Amino acid sequence: MSSIYRRPQRSYRQEIEKSSRRKKRRSRSAGTESRFGKSSTSTTLSQRIRRVALLILLLGFVGLLVVLLLRGKDTTYAAPSWRDPSAPDSTLFLPQEEPATAATWQGPPPIEVANSFIAATTHSERLQWVDQPEEVDALMEEFYTHGPGLTETITKLSSINIPMQDGRAFRSFLAIMADGSFRRLDVAYEFNGHAKVDFKSYSRFCGTPWSALLDGSCPTAAEMRVSLEMDTYYNREFSDEGTWYCLIAKSPDLKEPLYLYARRDDPELQDFLRYLPEREMRYTVNIQNTEGGWRHRQFILSKVLRNGWLGH
Repeated sequence: MSSIYRRPQRSYRQEIEKSSRRKKRRSRSAGTESRFGKSSTSTTLSQRIRRVALLILLLGFVGLLVVLLLRGKDTTYAAPSWRDPSAPDSTLFLPQEEPATAATWQGPPPIEVANSFIAATTHSERLQWVDQPEEVDALMEEFYTHGPGLTETITKLSSINIPMQDGRAFRSFLAIMADGSFRRLDVAYEFNGHAKVDFKSYSRFCGTPWSALLDGSCPTAAEMRVSLEMDTYYNREFSDEGTWYCLIAKSPDLKEPLYLYARRDDPELQDFLRYLPEREMRYTVNIQNTEGGWRHRQFILSKVLRNGWLGH
């Protein structure tokens, strides 16, 4: 054949350069495979491991929350509460946590009693909703004719959940006034099948006016409704801590608290002293004046009539 159809002869140098270029291309190709082949596979595997680890941690955290919630539900203390006696197999739990079978329910539940008492506009209407109406008749008339009830206007009734403090079960509400003050309205459960407002508690009735105790004119004040809490104010004639227990007494009807001192060896106070209130609690008490203690708001706690403010 003619020489014009023959492939041109390459020189030795050209062949060397061509071989070198081929090696470089293979090297780049191998580097690319290394970066995007094995390295990519390794990266994907690492990401999968991290995702699995995060999922395990998340599941563990959720499981821990479930365990804590279940444990909290089992150990949470349920305070004694009033139960509607009209419900089947209903029982009333007293402070000792001993269930007592409720009497046959014959009237509206406490919330309706409280609302009806507040809505009443006449003395006779209110008497229908109070406990011991014969005993509190004159007291209630005085309260709404010449006392605080004449000017107080209730704007809201709010239910509160508090531990019971005496042998009578009751449901408590806050009667909030237009000026922001409030009175606690206790509706006591009666075993005759009715719930009634305890008016002595609501009116914060005291057998002696606070003014007569504070000016020293009254030697003894009976049936005083106060909140008591332990205190450490030992001073003047009550400076001997070995003889006295100090308590601070408060009332919404007092601008400043009083200091009451209970004699440690008083036999009538032994049961009370055995369970001194470390937090503020309500009591109905008798208070005794001293010759000069009233000048410093210091008095003797002579008797604890009962826990709480309910009238009996």
